[in-house]
Amino acid sequence: MGRLKIVAVVPAYNEEKTISNVIKNLKNYSDIIVVDDNSKDQTFKIAKKKKVILIKNSKNFGYEKSLSIGLFKAIDLNYDFAITFDADGQHVASDFKKFKNFINKGYDLILGERQYILRFSEKIGKLIFFNKWGIKDPFCGFKGYNLKKVKKFNFFERYKSVGTDLSLSFIKNGYKFVNVNIKTLERKDSSKFGNIISSNYKIYRSIFLSYLYH
Repeated sequence: MGRLKIVAVVPAYNEEKTISNVIKNLKNYSDIIVVDDNSKDQTFKIAKKKKVILIKNSKNFGYEKSLSIGLFKAIDLNYDFAITFDADGQHVASDFKKFKNFINKGYDLILGERQYILRFSEKIGKLIFFNKWGIKDPFCGFKGYNLKKVKKFNFFERYKSVGTDLSLSFIKNGYKFVNVNIKTLERKDSSKFGNIISSNYKIYRSIFLSYLYH
């Protein structure tokens, strides 16, 4: 087997304060696809100056749709594996080495597990998802996907799952997966999930619908 082509998929919305450093750090480990979700700040202009594959959404589609656009762009460009990575500066690019190690060991799905989680809804989600499906941190944005397997499903998510539907589909089909401890830095801006009310609603909704679909 030849060397696998790996790309980072970075969804970004109004991340002008962090996107430059995120790109700079990721370039040490892989190619990069940035999906700008019609940002209202300088995110797109900053990313455009970098040597990345850059997509600008025609309107604000949201976090999950931006990830989907990035993953299927990676498939179109014949990448073998995509690793999703948040643009807010919370993830640490050096953890890519852990992901690549498991990719080389034949894992189809690699799931980042953060060191700390503040939302009570996410803590509940962690407990439920681990007990039922073996996922330790379902709502972490740092995940790796075998794109040949993604092509078989031809979707990223079907029910606004906060990025969990595809992972659960991998596991349901018996694909090899692993949870990986990752470093997390303090968030310097607002959450991609929205305010405390909307974010908790999205997470509880995802938990409920995950049971219905999986």
